[in-house]
Amino acid sequence: MSEYSEEKLTAFLNAFRPAPDGLLPSSLPERTGLPAEELEPIRAQLEAAGFAWADEDDGRWRLAGSPDRLLPYWIKAGLRCDRLAQSVYYKDELTSTQDIAFELMVEGREHGTLVLAEAQTAGRGRGENSWHTTPGKSLAFSLLLDLEPPDTFASVLTIALATSVARAIQDLAGLPAHIDFPNDILVHGKKVAGILLEVKDYGVEHPRAVAGVGINVNQEPEDFPDEIRDLATSLRAEHRDHEPQRRPRLLRYILRGLEKWLDGIARGEFEELETEWNRFSGLEGKEVVLRRGEDELHGRVVEAKIREGLLLRLPDGSDQRVRLEHISDLDLVE
Repeated sequence: MSEYSEEKLTAFLNAFRPAPDGLLPSSLPERTGLPAEELEPIRAQLEAAGFAWADEDDGRWRLAGSPDRLLPYWIKAGLRCDRLAQSVYYKDELTSTQDIAFELMVEGREHGTLVLAEAQTAGRGRGENSWHTTPGKSLAFSLLLDLEPPDTFASVLTIALATSVARAIQDLAGLPAHIDFPNDILVHGKKVAGILLEVKDYGVEHPRAVAGVGINVNQEPEDFPDEIRDLATSLRAEHRDHEPQRRPRLLRYILRGLEKWLDGIARGEFEELETEWNRFSGLEGKEVVLRRGEDELHGRVVEAKIREGLLLRLPDGSDQRVRLEHISDLDLVE
């Protein structure tokens, strides 16, 4: 059987996403731009990949089921992004999506290039931490991003990513996501997602960023290593009905949200993102301890702004502004 290209598979699936009742095969050449003689072989290739089709009595083909796999053509189908994930690098297993993304950066790959894996053998977290993934149950990906404008701080992109992930968890899984500044997402006090934003110049005029995201989607408690079992959780574990979540759907939603925030950042528009970030982080009004290099500051957050940073009310009653990119760590005072 011929192997059809990612573009053709995406076009075929795109036709069925807004057609839950199915489509007549005779309508597909016009809808997809594909030759009539390729339709049945493409359907067969998709069936072999785990997609299920139903043949209705009137001759319609109906997409009856899809695999929970991070297949590039399935991610692209219905994505509705203009720049993100137009190019996708996918492997069932690799060492780290972050490391592969940096290799693609050196090759000069385009803004929005997406690196995906079903499993990582050496996933990286913040600092010296590792990130554990469970094959087929985690969502691990990295994005190659241009800094637009070029002086954009990594902290701004981290906020955009964290807000996109938190919003997706809330809207799709129905869970109360909380951004634990700067780069973790918690549900019911346990870590469900982490973000790693790294900027390197590699000798070019304008530095570029690689944004890595890891989300625990469908793990069971026994899937986590003993040392993090009490600290980490998954969307499925926290869901009221213990319902599995669809990773491709979650990824598409995150990418659409992120593209919206990135477009706003490029235009210098921060107000809507700032409102959403504050809603999920809840920093304003909280007593915090933050570290800025070797310094440690105690105070109450009077105001949390993306560009201006945190305005702290110190114990002596004075106010001090701390820019987000200067904060190495922050803890809430219980």
